[in-house]
Amino acid sequence: MLYGLTLDEAIEQTLKNSPDLKQVSTSIQSAQKEVKLQKASNFGSFDLSASYTHYNIARTLTPITPSTLAPGSSVATTQDLMSIGLSYNVVLFSGFAQTHAIEIASVSKKMAQARHLLTKNQLIFNVKSIYINILALQAQYEAQQSYVAALESLHKDVALKVELGNASKIDELKSLADLSRAKSQLTNFQTSIKILKESLATLMMVQKVDNLQPINITVDTAPLKDTTYAASLEKTTKMKLASLEVLQKEEIAKKMNSTLYPTLMLQAYVGENGGVNDSSNPNSGDFEYDDLWQVGVVAKWNIFDFGKKNAQIQKSKISLLASQLAKQKTQRELQRSLVEALSKIKLATQNYQSALNELNLMSQTQKIEKVRYDNGASDINDLLYTQARYQMAQSGFIAAKYNYQNALNYLNYILEREK
Repeated sequence: MLYGLTLDEAIEQTLKNSPDLKQVSTSIQSAQKEVKLQKASNFGSFDLSASYTHYNIARTLTPITPSTLAPGSSVATTQDLMSIGLSYNVVLFSGFAQTHAIEIASVSKKMAQARHLLTKNQLIFNVKSIYINILALQAQYEAQQSYVAALESLHKDVALKVELGNASKIDELKSLADLSRAKSQLTNFQTSIKILKESLATLMMVQKVDNLQPINITVDTAPLKDTTYAASLEKTTKMKLASLEVLQKEEIAKKMNSTLYPTLMLQAYVGENGGVNDSSNPNSGDFEYDDLWQVGVVAKWNIFDFGKKNAQIQKSKISLLASQLAKQKTQRELQRSLVEALSKIKLATQNYQSALNELNLMSQTQKIEKVRYDNGASDINDLLYTQARYQMAQSGFIAAKYNYQNALNYLNYILEREK
């Protein structure tokens, strides 16, 4: 039998097409641009400006000084003032607000990367779970087919015995009822497989999923001995993300505290003003221009704002406290998940061993009961019951094996171990 899709191919296709992963990727790009933006803010900005203004009375091109009023000098005046110039503005000191803004942007970038990894791990785990559940149902479906075939064969034998007068009609009806129930279970398996395949196709962003490649599952019945599980939790991306959220809120709180300090800004401008002298000017009608430049430092210190700054600072402290509590919650949830994962593996191992033992016993019992029925030593109720028990044991064994793999995958997901 040829098989199509492998587990690795399903994971690769999902990661390639997932809109959730692509959306998180855009968040990383946005965060990278934010870091660049904040760093660029440290260097200020150059602005080119130009203007044209018409006044109702004449204006001078530049401020009047004693030298411009000296005998023999003339002051250019115009009602149509034109100017063009280049300005430069940069914050020299802001209570380290800009430094904290850069750090906030850098932390946000790391948080976006962590969320990307978490989304990726979640997708991989989801694909593995659905893939393995499909394989488990398919294995149970095949076992159920064998059971149906056995019941059909038994029903024919019983019908023949009834015809020959060696069995009662009630035996035929009982075998037919069990056969009907077994066929109904086949339909249930088919429906469940179809639903899970559709779920897998949705994750992969494809139209449909056909055959799946089986995977080898080896159940390790030895007790778990790894003692590094708890220590590994602190290294997980979930804990790193929680720590980054606390760090981000700390930087935001520091940035809010910077509003308590004055702001110092450097402002520089160089340009040229020009215009046609008005009619009252001795040089009426002449176009004149003059250079103009200035450099200054502006200090601004907010001393009272009706409690706005204090409210912002307190709000940032509350947000910081909330992030610290969220980190503790994440730590506790991971510890609970670890206990749950280890318990699932232990239970799955025990169930597998128990199911294996039961399957071996019911296999022998079924053979013995079939011989007894053929020899007339038992009735059809005993045979049908034994066959049903064997089928249940076989189905339970299959489920136990795949449940073990799911439990192992869950542990690897919690600890972020790629396997």
